[in-house]
Amino acid sequence: MNMSALDNFAADPRRLHYGEFYQLRTPVRRDNAPTVVVVGNCQAESLRILLDSTGAVNSFRIPAIHEWTAEDVALMEHVLGSADVLVMQPVRDDYRDLPCGTNQLALLLPAHGRVVRFPVLRFDALMPYQAIIRSPIDPSLNPPVVPYHDLRTLAIASGRDALGVSVEPAVFRELAALSVSELRLREQDHDTVVVSDFLETSPVWHTINHPDNSTLMFLARRVLAAIGVTGEVRDPGRELLGGLDAPVDPDAARALGVEVAGRDSWWPAPSEDIEQAQLAFYREHPEIVSAGLKRHGKRLEMLGLV
Repeated sequence: MNMSALDNFAADPRRLHYGEFYQLRTPVRRDNAPTVVVVGNCQAESLRILLDSTGAVNSFRIPAIHEWTAEDVALMEHVLGSADVLVMQPVRDDYRDLPCGTNQLALLLPAHGRVVRFPVLRFDALMPYQAIIRSPIDPSLNPPVVPYHDLRTLAIASGRDALGVSVEPAVFRELAALSVSELRLREQDHDTVVVSDFLETSPVWHTINHPDNSTLMFLARRVLAAIGVTGEVRDPGRELLGGLDAPVDPDAARALGVEVAGRDSWWPAPSEDIEQAQLAFYREHPEIVSAGLKRHGKRLEMLGLV
């Protein structure tokens, strides 16, 4: 590779953003602080920012694991070889056909290194109709306009009438308890730090998988305790995962005793009709309708949509 190509390679905006990971910059180190490597989805980088805010650990940005290539996995050997703690969401072996599962990456740690697992966070108590559904043909496929599915729209796509359905407050409370219990089960199955007890306070998230700062800060404190260091988790002054706000269901909020203002529609407001765009999407991808009906069958039944 000639020098011009190398310069272009180094100047790539994404690689510059993750400059320490791609060895374009030397990481700044705090003396006598453990080096932690935080791996996972978008929740992972938010957690890392909060851990770093304490001044009690050393860390730097790492790309979200669903973006990794073989080059990134190779770079992780260097990163983890000098790490003290791998802080990671549970990821199965050979995820996306790469040796980057949690157990696989743990093998790259030095003898003294250890793993702290944190759960994949999802909470739909205040957004009971919102769902994530993966296509069995192309798991990366998202619906148009917003990257979330609405179970009412899914029901219409399957030939059911979702209009005029009335849900009792007790059902919304039962659904909230189910969401907490599902997270608690994931915590137990994967031996992660515990966050499910905080969800019992019904925090107001941005979407079902984008927690608000209060939840992320609670998670960061639990992770710090698991690492065995002390420090103040500082509020970053902005919502770390607040780029997109979903509507909060007013009936669910009332049933849970939560007061929410200004969350009656998507923000930023989409320019397209979400329901019509997604119904057209379902006509092109009927396998997603089938997958959604199977995955969310219990919730659809509780909401009176089947």
